Amino acid sequence: MKTLARKFSLGLVAVIVAVVLAAAGTLAYPHMAGLLYYKPRLDRLFAELHRDPVLIGALREQNAALADKDEAWALSIDRTWNAERLQGGGPLQRAMMEKPASQHLRHIVAQSGGLVSHAFLIDGKGRMAAEPFVSFNYWQFDKPKFHYTFPLGPGARDVSWLERSWDGSHAVCWRAETMVDPEAGQPIGVLALEVDYFQLGFSGCKEQPIHTPEERATNKSITRQGG
Repeated sequence: MKTLARKFSLGLVAVIVAVVLAAAGTLAYPHMAGLLYYKPRLDRLFAELHRDPVLIGALREQNAALADKDEAWALSIDRTWNAERLQGGGPLQRAMMEKPASQHLRHIVAQSGGLVSHAFLIDGKGRMAAEPFVSFNYWQFDKPKFHYTFPLGPGARDVSWLERSWDGSHAVCWRAETMVDPEAGQPIGVLALEVDYFQLGFSGCKEQPIHTPEERATNKSITRQGG
């Protein structure tokens, strides 16, 4: 009887250990897959997009076309942008969605297999230059996506805290990097990608730098949530 009870106890322990290990493996898998597969894939995608002639051309064109426009002008466009958003759309947002660079970003999102769900192309003064889907804001100058990248020059990167995706369907973080004109060697804008936390895991969505409550609040007001 004692031998039977001992065998039962050992079997129960083995089952519990197996369940714990399986649970730990399930929890660890996305982070390991992110570290070993999805983050290197995202790194390669950014490297390609830093050389993308459509995106570079769009930044050059907008920087030149809007060179004489100041912050007051950009904020007035931002107010129009938000008014159109609340009304369900308008000519300003339609024009943005019809840009070749916006259509190109939609293709990039579609080809990413769910890794990327949104993208911002921001010019050298913090104004939206292209995006695949309508964002909440045209003016990006006050966002960490811009002020932790463009002013810091080539190689600068910002990774956001965990957020909900633009359509509310899953957890994401935003990774933004300075775009550099390959001919001039000077910063010309910012590329930011909204990426899936469940693919990237902790290693791909590790917040960089740690943002202040004031910086996080740029995404929380009525007219300034969601990027």
